[in-house]
Amino acid sequence: MPYLGKKIINKNIITKAIISSLAIASCWVNAQESTVNTENAQAKKNDIEIVTVTAQKRVQNILKVPITVGSVSANLIKESGSTLLSEIDKFIPGFEFGDGTMTQDGITMRGISSPGISVGGDPSSASFYDDVYMPQAAHNVLFTDIARIEVLKGPQGTLFGRNAAMGVVNVVPNAPQDETEAFVKATFGTDNLQRYEMMGNIALTDNFFVRANFLSTEQDGIVKNIARPIWNENNKIWDLGAVNHQAGRIAVLWNISDKTNFQLSYDFDDLNQAPSMAVGISEFSYSKGDIFANKAENDVEGGKETRDMYGVIAKLNHEFSDELSMKYIVSYRDWETYNRQDEDGTADQTRYFDTINNEISNIFYTELQVNYISNKINAVAGFSYSKEDVKQNTYLTLTADTAARLITGELNNTIRDGVAAQVATMIGGSSDANAAAAFGDGVTFNGAVDALFSANGFPLDHLWNAGEWANTLNALGFGESIMTGIGMPGVPLTGDIVNATGDITYDAVAQAMGFPEIFGPSNRGKFWRESIINTGNFTNWGIYGDLDYSVTDKWHVIGGLRYSKDTKDFTWNIPQNSFAAIRPGVQNLLFKQIDLAASDSWSKVTGRLVSSYQLDDDQMVFASYSTGYKSGGYDSLTPNTQSFSPENTTNYEIGYKAILWDEVVANVSGYYLELKNLQSSISSKTPDNFQAIPTIINEDKNITGVEFDLRWNVSSSLRLGVVTEIRSTDNYSPDFYNAEGTFIKAQKTTISAASKYTYTLDWMPDFGVGTTNLHVDYVFEENINAQQVGLEEYKKPIDAYFRDTKNLNGRLSWLSSNDKLEIGLWTKNLLDNRYMFSLGGYAAQVLGVPHGRINRGREVGMDVKYSF
Repeated sequence: MPYLGKKIINKNIITKAIISSLAIASCWVNAQESTVNTENAQAKKNDIEIVTVTAQKRVQNILKVPITVGSVSANLIKESGSTLLSEIDKFIPGFEFGDGTMTQDGITMRGISSPGISVGGDPSSASFYDDVYMPQAAHNVLFTDIARIEVLKGPQGTLFGRNAAMGVVNVVPNAPQDETEAFVKATFGTDNLQRYEMMGNIALTDNFFVRANFLSTEQDGIVKNIARPIWNENNKIWDLGAVNHQAGRIAVLWNISDKTNFQLSYDFDDLNQAPSMAVGISEFSYSKGDIFANKAENDVEGGKETRDMYGVIAKLNHEFSDELSMKYIVSYRDWETYNRQDEDGTADQTRYFDTINNEISNIFYTELQVNYISNKINAVAGFSYSKEDVKQNTYLTLTADTAARLITGELNNTIRDGVAAQVATMIGGSSDANAAAAFGDGVTFNGAVDALFSANGFPLDHLWNAGEWANTLNALGFGESIMTGIGMPGVPLTGDIVNATGDITYDAVAQAMGFPEIFGPSNRGKFWRESIINTGNFTNWGIYGDLDYSVTDKWHVIGGLRYSKDTKDFTWNIPQNSFAAIRPGVQNLLFKQIDLAASDSWSKVTGRLVSSYQLDDDQMVFASYSTGYKSGGYDSLTPNTQSFSPENTTNYEIGYKAILWDEVVANVSGYYLELKNLQSSISSKTPDNFQAIPTIINEDKNITGVEFDLRWNVSSSLRLGVVTEIRSTDNYSPDFYNAEGTFIKAQKTTISAASKYTYTLDWMPDFGVGTTNLHVDYVFEENINAQQVGLEEYKKPIDAYFRDTKNLNGRLSWLSSNDKLEIGLWTKNLLDNRYMFSLGGYAAQVLGVPHGRINRGREVGMDVKYSF
């Protein structure tokens, strides 16, 4: 492990470390609780419950696992009112989960996020549900009857394989049990929140059990969408932020014998809700830049986000002997997603722009795992295989009005180039010295060109502004010939004549210039659509082995290796735009027509070496070296037969886990990670594009960090806690164009992690009637958006985009003495703080329409649960 002091040397980092240490000394973390099995029951001290996890493909006490792993229990999920990964990330340092959309956002682990839109790439952190790998569009699922969430940080490729270069999120649902139980639960709250949940478990025989659950959640939006364009007469118009999501699962468990059991489950996820919100901040938006106004105009045609998904999972467990056992898993998952969203945040028909992401995919996954346990050895070995078939259709839709605006911009550039050529000829060159000699000291060449350009009435705002168009034709010398052609020689061309003649002047210029993209206003309100159709066939297989050897009773050494191989076949088909059926000959404005295929494969051996030492029954230290890998891939929006490079990670880590003074649970780790070829998704506007599009670039990062995850049982009725992290990242970025089209040179930047911590309190006073519990959590996160490389100018004045996050949440509950009835009163964001979490848009610069996503304000509500 490199010396951390050499990596964290600035005063800001040291200050944060001191503050965090003081905070930890006074208020320990609320470590996530879980039902403890019989093996762990003896570990309780002063009512401390020890979490059981399967982080190493073995059932283990979390305090005996020599890796950095966080766990969120079913109880904490309930007390925090969480239904998605984005609502529990606050309880685990170094872990974040985006919630902008259900189908495209994803995991951020220790500051590293992954592309969220291209099916040609993969996430850097893997997600598993019930032991099965979940692709990116599928891993954001509702929490229906979940036992716990495990988050493993650092490379986990040895045991988890595919795309675990930065870590793993493991969602563990409850399995059928040998008992009969059931509950129904209803939750009501702000913005007409209605959530209904039910679960039933029954033992049909003494060896055959069934468990089923269902969850439905609906909530109104936070901004009223008042746009009513003619194209939405027959479509549902969603308010911004509205939610409508259902999910369920049914599982059967058959204990075939004392040594063998078989589990079969079916789960589904049905999403049909508002698309990702586009709160306009431009002068053309309804609110004129008031980002927290209660009304907006998102005029996207048929805007919505949907996902229709199901999965089948079969698991066979068998014990050959007391030492040798096996698990075999086979699964199939199928999903279709559709996300059509507004990209301009306005109802301005000349700036209409929407995107559609439609994915139809499936994955087959299977894994065989063999475990061997003896006095000295705890070993696991196996193989895994997955085959994923994907099809993604990406559509960018404009109105003809917007297309004409983009063409106007191109025409402005062409005319200005002509003016520049004239000026250069007139003054004998295009240097600033030529301009100063001709026009006076201090005059630059560009300044002279702009002055002449402006004096002639340019730039144009829009082709269809009749007065501007008439002036342009006169300036270009078309006016006289057009007037002669319509039988009015000698009469000057004016805006009134342009209006009176409809498309005639536009068609005449288009024909004369050989530029059919110039067309008239009779096409107002018609749609111009361009599309990219991608298909992919991805296979991955790996073989692994991991051995935990007890050198002594206290000293363990773990070594593991995996060989992985990925193969990707990928295609792009970009047809001619839809407007060509109306206006033959028009070329694509956004994407060049192409039909292309590519194929590549990658393989890698990754591994880990871990040493752990049990200082006593309650304290352990460990040190580890691990490597991770994520295959290369393709950018679905940028056709290129050359694949982008695979990611490789190398991680050095030390950790300390303990129960101190019979009441404090400590989990502390420090790490240094090297990441090569991070596949980073940015919005980029290159000189040959009209607008910014998502683009993959490769970056290198060196990350140094410390994470604290602790809790303090002050008494049998009071628990206090805090989780926090300190991180510094050296980022090496290549040359790229940002979303404004500004060229950003390759550079190294050092970014300090935002100060981030979560304080928690659980108080269980005894009032003599039932059980009362108060849960409170306070989340603070420093905003570091100002440190973005290539930060666009239009973002800088938006104060809400740079605010620190401060959220206070709580739940007060009462459970009856017979454990049948539970009533809870809850609040989220009690302080009613408002933020803008994202800001940009593909057309932010070229159409002047940046937009973003805001948070929901204060929420309050109640829940009622009855158990049978």
